[in-house]
Amino acid sequence: MSTSIQFQTLLNGTISAFKTVFSDKVTIQSPTMSNDSHVSLELGVLISVIGDVRGRLIIDGTPATFSKIGESMYGMQLEGEMLESFVGEFGNIIGGKICIFSSEKNIDLDITPPTVMVGHTQLSGFTKTIRMPISLLDFGNIHLLLAIDE
Repeated sequence: MSTSIQFQTLLNGTISAFKTVFSDKVTIQSPTMSNDSHVSLELGVLISVIGDVRGRLIIDGTPATFSKIGESMYGMQLEGEMLESFVGEFGNIIGGKICIFSSEKNIDLDITPPTVMVGHTQLSGFTKTIRMPISLLDFGNIHLLLAIDE
């Protein structure tokens, strides 16, 4: 499977996942390709994708944005360790929906347990990435980064 098809599958699955979770409250902006090998985060989750496509999915946002999302889902404000746990679970929700989308396209995917990154974190080692800003009405903005392992 070519790299462009892999990127497209993960991108379409990600768009579908966010639209399923947030319905009409999501605006997904145009993705951009980057050769930047560094990523800086404030609060985020990294999920590795394995199977027919191998790569990494990183969802980056602010504590305030993730807290608002968590409060809308659980009916209470999340902070501290509960917020960090929620960010990991949020990554599982999106990753799981990407796997479902992909299986409907006859692509076998699985996800690894989430790695939550707290504080200003810098990641490196990516060769090709797609960055996609996502605006969530009433919640704020998050950024998605897809890195495909070749």
